[in-house]
Amino acid sequence: MMRKIAMIGVAGLFLTACEHYGHDRSEAADKISVDAAVTISKNSSGGYAFAYNAPFFDEKGNFDFSQEGANDHIVNMTFKIADGSVDGVKFRSDPHDAIWIVEKKDVDPNTGSPSGPYRGQQFYNFSVSEDGQTLTLTDANNDGVLYRYGLRFDLDGGLIIDDPDGQNGPRD
Repeated sequence: MMRKIAMIGVAGLFLTACEHYGHDRSEAADKISVDAAVTISKNSSGGYAFAYNAPFFDEKGNFDFSQEGANDHIVNMTFKIADGSVDGVKFRSDPHDAIWIVEKKDVDPNTGSPSGPYRGQQFYNFSVSEDGQTLTLTDANNDGVLYRYGLRFDLDGGLIIDDPDGQNGPRD
């Protein structure tokens, strides 16, 4: 009887660990913070241009957390609308609607964008500041997957989207 109880306990522990695999490597893993300033400006064709300034990011917002210094860390990401951006622009107030994330291989074939809010466990702790100027989230950064993410902004009753890519570091 004791052996059966012990086996059930071990099985339950294993299932619990699997259920949260995406971000449970954590307690032993180091965390880093990456702050990204996003400048949003009107371009000459009447659309919007985006420029990013952050470690591990290129100017177009593509990040690569597989690089040394990030590759074996959980990443706390902060996107902040930079000074000099179009007046009135804000992140969408619902944090899961402020950034949509999908594996790049699964982007909408018609738009090249994520087709809905993120579903999974690799990214978590989504929040938007009360003033709409800052979006934060955590990336477990341990699956080696190339993602496409869509930052989603409100401006004058309309929606503005930018869709860069993000490479996660390898699985432990």
